[in-house]
Amino acid sequence: MKSTSSGFFACCLALAVALMMVGCQATKTSPPPAVVSVSLNQSSVSMAVGTTKQFTATVQNTTNTAVTWSVDSTAGGNPSVGTISGSGLYTSPSQPGTHTVTATSVADTTKNANATVNVSSISVSPASAIVSPGATQQFSASIQGSSNTSVTWSVDQVMGGNSSVGTINITGLYTAPSQTGTHTITAASAADSTLTASASISVATISLSPAAVTVTSSASQQFTATVQGASNAAITWSVDNIAGGNAAVGTISATGIYTAPSQLGSHTVAAACTANTSISASAGVSVFLFTLSYPSSAIAPSASEQFTATIQGLTNTAVAWSVDGIAGGNSTTGTITPNGLYTAPFALGAHIITATSLGSPSSSVSGALTIDNYSPGGVLTYHNDDSRDGAFLEETQLTPSNVNSTQFGKLFSYAVDGQVYAQPLYLQQINVAGTLQDVVFVVTQNNSVYAFDATGKQTTPFWQINLGPSVTKNDYSGVSPVVGILSTPVIDATTNTMYLVAETAGTSTPFWLHALDVTTGAEKFGGPVAVTGAVPGTGLDSSGGNITLETDCYQRMGLALNPVTNAVYIPFGSCNHGWVLAYDKTTLKQTAIFNDTPDGGGGGLWASGGAPAIDDATGDLYLMSGADAGDQNFSQLLYNDSFLRLDPANLSALDFFTPDDNYTLAQNDADLGSGSNILLPGSSSYPHETLGGGKDGNVFVVNRDSMGSFNSSANNVIQSVHTGVKQYNNIFSTPVYWNGFVYYHPNADVLHAFSWSNGLLSQQPVSSGTIVYQMHGATASLSANNTSNGIIWDIDNSNYNGTGTGSGPCVLHAYDATNVATELYDSSQAGSRDTAGEALKFTVPTITGGRVYVPTANELDVYGLLGH
Repeated sequence: MKSTSSGFFACCLALAVALMMVGCQATKTSPPPAVVSVSLNQSSVSMAVGTTKQFTATVQNTTNTAVTWSVDSTAGGNPSVGTISGSGLYTSPSQPGTHTVTATSVADTTKNANATVNVSSISVSPASAIVSPGATQQFSASIQGSSNTSVTWSVDQVMGGNSSVGTINITGLYTAPSQTGTHTITAASAADSTLTASASISVATISLSPAAVTVTSSASQQFTATVQGASNAAITWSVDNIAGGNAAVGTISATGIYTAPSQLGSHTVAAACTANTSISASAGVSVFLFTLSYPSSAIAPSASEQFTATIQGLTNTAVAWSVDGIAGGNSTTGTITPNGLYTAPFALGAHIITATSLGSPSSSVSGALTIDNYSPGGVLTYHNDDSRDGAFLEETQLTPSNVNSTQFGKLFSYAVDGQVYAQPLYLQQINVAGTLQDVVFVVTQNNSVYAFDATGKQTTPFWQINLGPSVTKNDYSGVSPVVGILSTPVIDATTNTMYLVAETAGTSTPFWLHALDVTTGAEKFGGPVAVTGAVPGTGLDSSGGNITLETDCYQRMGLALNPVTNAVYIPFGSCNHGWVLAYDKTTLKQTAIFNDTPDGGGGGLWASGGAPAIDDATGDLYLMSGADAGDQNFSQLLYNDSFLRLDPANLSALDFFTPDDNYTLAQNDADLGSGSNILLPGSSSYPHETLGGGKDGNVFVVNRDSMGSFNSSANNVIQSVHTGVKQYNNIFSTPVYWNGFVYYHPNADVLHAFSWSNGLLSQQPVSSGTIVYQMHGATASLSANNTSNGIIWDIDNSNYNGTGTGSGPCVLHAYDATNVATELYDSSQAGSRDTAGEALKFTVPTITGGRVYVPTANELDVYGLLGH
């Protein structure tokens, strides 16, 4: 049995093998397909933020070798993980981190390959620094995104640096070389030398020029800081270790301009690199006191004035003197002695007197001095002087004790051919026909000019001329029937020239500027010249974009002669605009022109005959305008009813003040400019001031250096005081100032005296007269012997009938200036003995040499001590 079973098994096995061989021979099958594979050229990379790395994908076992790229499973990546292009260019993100770049087969999207990307950043702190030669600076490197934070250091690509560029140790401590310059500090990752960061290091020094200086108090000195080894290094300035300094030690600007304090002392100016204040340089400053003193800023021609230079804080106190930059001066500028005694030339003008320290030649002090228009005993201009204060302070004969109807009265009179609106002018001891004479000058509405013997010894004029037929006008109340010479002329005492404007009929233009020789009446400097002009403007009577001086204007305000510019100023009003024209006093050529309402209307300049006030130190003009047409558009620089300050050279408006009720004034014909202003004496305890008032009776005290402009809700002035008894038509006059008093005589009112102290007026009069003047009140004049024997003189024109002829007499009044309630004299007290000529309006008396000259409608009356 056992054998049978074994055989059977063997047979079966053989049969099976045979069948298998038969089957294999009968059926052939294909091998299975190859598996797609993807591989990358690198599986792990390190790179810096913001850099690129090229990946390459290899696809096998398929004819389609295209792949798609992703970063952190985001197709194409994004800015936060990095982006990868279709060609495998990977751009790392801006932040460190670890990301996976994947390439996926397009043929079999289940097949891909990955690469790990470690994105790292490195930074060096500080990014820039400034050190001095040989100094040290610690740098530190920070690596993010890598576990290996070790770095290597180099200077200008030299590992560890060297003595020329500076050295840096393994901890980042840099030691600067001995030479200035700029170098680059580089930190490189020890794990990846391509991962680097750099910082700039400047090895710098500072030098300061000048290294030492001596300056006078409050003077300025330019310091210059020069930095070597660093470009555009910011500088911090200090004085005595105080940033920018202060008033006690002096101040220094960001550009190195040092302004010394007002006190003696020694100080240190320092300049330091803002980035490293240990890099610095300093300079010594010695401050000494250097002052210049002199009695007055204006003196008479040929007069002398002592200048005194005082130096404290220097051993050498000697100075050198110059005038207008000329050592010792000369005959044109005036001369100055080594002791500082200045002698003026016999010519008007402004000059600069300078004292230069011999101990510190860069230091000097200067003072401005104007040669004023003055002649002893003379009255050369409206209201006596350029400040228009109306005070004649050289009167030694007339006193409150002898001005009375017993001792004082009418001495004589001179008949004239027309109304005398202008104030009489006076020159003492001028050469007329070979003889020294005291001369009073009178001009009339018939264009006549008279030179009379001021003493009355010669009853006929020294000379008389007529400048042509007057213009007939009946449209201006009271100025009729003709208008000729309406304003007060001005005399230049240094050239014996009288300047006046005559309105002449039958000529191409009615207004003519004449320059007359006061000794003969002859025309000078090629005169007369026509007074005309135009300015750009779109206002009333504009044509072609210009405004032309109207022929229907009135030249009512007095002329002014500026001793600083040597120009004659001519104002106009009572027409569509206010005008001022300037003419050179020698060539008679027009030098400037001003229109106060070029794009509107109004602003007339008439001021009841007043004249522009002039600051003889600066030459600036001050005057007040009216409101003829009422245009209120201040945005177009229209100066109706305004105080104005004009540049003497070009007549541009430097400043202005306009009352807050300007519109109301214009609507009610309540001109501010019906009166005129004066300049008040200066002081260190209050601002420079000008004072004036108009028809509404408000007197304004205005800061000349900051006039206040216009504010519809407030008047930005120092003070306002009301005077006058009427709502409108109060002030038609120029006030008088003397010895702490301001005097006004309003319309239909009495004379008032206000006190003026510390730059302020009393709110109420300190004394008042008792006699009411009806016709516009009066513009008074004052005589005094400096600060004593003050007498206020004015003219009552209440008898003026407004027709131009046939008025009753005017009345001359004299009041005690210390108490105007005390009337000393009036010309009606002695019966007919002292009766004056016919009343006019706006007339102003002139007082000099013991006599009072009263202009009237038909004669010049002269009053004085009887028997003299």
